[in-house]
Amino acid sequence: MQILKHKQRFDSSAILPLFALSTLGLQILLLLISLGSAISVWSIARKPVPAMVQLLDGHSVAMEPVDPHQRTPSIIRQFTKDSLGLMFTWSSKIQGSNVKPNAPGTVRDPGISIGTGRITTSSWQASFALREDFRNAFLEQVAKLTPSDVFNGDAQSVLSFESISEPRLIKPGEWQIDLVANLLIFDSTHPQGNAVPFNKSVFVTAIEPTTDPLPEHSSPIQKAVYHVQTSGLQIREIRDLDIEQLNR
Repeated sequence: MQILKHKQRFDSSAILPLFALSTLGLQILLLLISLGSAISVWSIARKPVPAMVQLLDGHSVAMEPVDPHQRTPSIIRQFTKDSLGLMFTWSSKIQGSNVKPNAPGTVRDPGISIGTGRITTSSWQASFALREDFRNAFLEQVAKLTPSDVFNGDAQSVLSFESISEPRLIKPGEWQIDLVANLLIFDSTHPQGNAVPFNKSVFVTAIEPTTDPLPEHSSPIQKAVYHVQTSGLQIREIRDLDIEQLNR
């Protein structure tokens, strides 16, 4: 009887180390599983988030997230060209719908008074591509350049581009574009066109893109302003271009 009790105590003491080893092994296994799961989640988190956007025509296109201040060079160049082209293309006629909703055909442009001068409606619309603290002063210069004969139909203009540089990054969300162009003014004195050099360094900055919150109720002028700002870019400054430095 004493021998049996001793054997039972011996067996119990032998099971405890085995149980401890089993528990330790299980803990190590769980640790390895948790570590593997963490690595998997980390690798998935580093991958670009796939996104699909459905267009109005029903087609879907793949999208990927980008930095909010990132803009492609082609977008920056096109924005600069479109904004300045609209700013300096003057005519006595504009689409009637740009002044009054449902106005048919073209109408005489009444212009917009700026100080002692006047600018075309298209120049005024394009000016919303300029930063507000720069816009008013620049519009005064545009008014000085705009011939009064534009508004009676005896003059018109075209901004002719010779070259537009690739955007140079100044800092995140800000670029410089150098352009060489001529402002061609056609009037009775210069029917062949009088070329005024327009060589500028344009400084463009990224902004939050503006969308029309009520497109079905917006006036034509409001729609034009929203359209100018949909690219998420804004001109903060325009300086004279140093041609000699450009040719070095």
